[in-house]
Amino acid sequence: MTNTAWDNITELIDNTIEDQRKSAAGAQRFGRARKEWNNAIAMEQVDIPIETLLTDDYFLGRFNTWPSIIDELSTIWHMRCDFEVDFYRGKKKLYSESIYALSFEHAKRRAKEKWPRKDSESDRIHVWRKHNIHTVVIECPKGTGKDFEMSLAIWLLVREYLIQDRNEFFAPYNLDLDTTVSINCMNRSEDQAKRVTFKELLPKFRTPFFEDYFPPQVDLDEAQDKRQYPSELRFPRNVVIFPGSGTAATGLGYCIGASCIDEANFMERTASSKRTIMGAESYDAAQEAYDDLYQRQESRFGALRNGVMTLAGLTIVISSSRTKNDFTQTMRKRAETDSGIYYTSKAFWERKPLDLCGRSFRFDVDNMRIQDQPAVKDEYETMVAELETGEVYA
Repeated sequence: MTNTAWDNITELIDNTIEDQRKSAAGAQRFGRARKEWNNAIAMEQVDIPIETLLTDDYFLGRFNTWPSIIDELSTIWHMRCDFEVDFYRGKKKLYSESIYALSFEHAKRRAKEKWPRKDSESDRIHVWRKHNIHTVVIECPKGTGKDFEMSLAIWLLVREYLIQDRNEFFAPYNLDLDTTVSINCMNRSEDQAKRVTFKELLPKFRTPFFEDYFPPQVDLDEAQDKRQYPSELRFPRNVVIFPGSGTAATGLGYCIGASCIDEANFMERTASSKRTIMGAESYDAAQEAYDDLYQRQESRFGALRNGVMTLAGLTIVISSSRTKNDFTQTMRKRAETDSGIYYTSKAFWERKPLDLCGRSFRFDVDNMRIQDQPAVKDEYETMVAELETGEVYA
């Protein structure tokens, strides 16, 4: 046998062994990724808590994220990902533990791995969570980082859909493993949606984690410099971000895993029903987009958990306020009776870091004057004196 033939056989054997290794390890390199993704890395990544994702430079820590935004996103993600795990033998509850996970299946699997003795002593594990949020409504003043916060939330959701085991992720929803998961981002116009997606969202994916394993299937520099943006932002493993107008029909055809409605209070509203596709007597673009996105997300990624319809992702509504009839105000009222809606509204100084003393006074907006002026003046003079002497005023 010639050396060339022997070399060919050796190479074939080596390639076969390597293919079998990759198959067993779930190893795959996506596009321009710097590293190979595999099952071991996936097991590590799914267990990383939200605090690490927001503060570690490998993920989102390189961005100057305000403490108020970190706190708010941490609260939202813990409501989604804090699961209660009850271990039973027959009808008797043996143990109860809390665990951070990305899904009910992940929580159960992680609990069995973390507490093997408790698992061996029980014959049934019941997984549930105290909160079952499906919608997040963030109402905040202009200039307080709402688009920035929205981009971080979308980053977190994209990462979740990329790192989860496809069999475990799709099983509760009876979806094919090659199903494309879409995150639809709606705005007042398609151009505005694309601008936010490719100017605000896209740079967030220029992080070590995404560059190592899941780089977007678009040239980052080219996409940011161009005025004509692609119709969608695609990632490996059939995950896509679709930017569309506030019209519900622009998102038809996508298998929606999550969605975002930006500047919801500034979308079109008319008394006519001609533009509606939902059968309403009037047209409210934000309301119609929300109803359509929620319904289609529920139909694709909704499953009954402990008798309650539960969604894999979120519908995010974010906007600055305008009037008492704003869409976000409508959602605030709905949140009073629907525990699945998380509504938050904070003042400018509660969101944006400002060099303020922290003290306040009462102001009569009807008569336009400070209440209890002598006491306020005394407190002000005390504060000035303390600052002049170098004392810390708090």
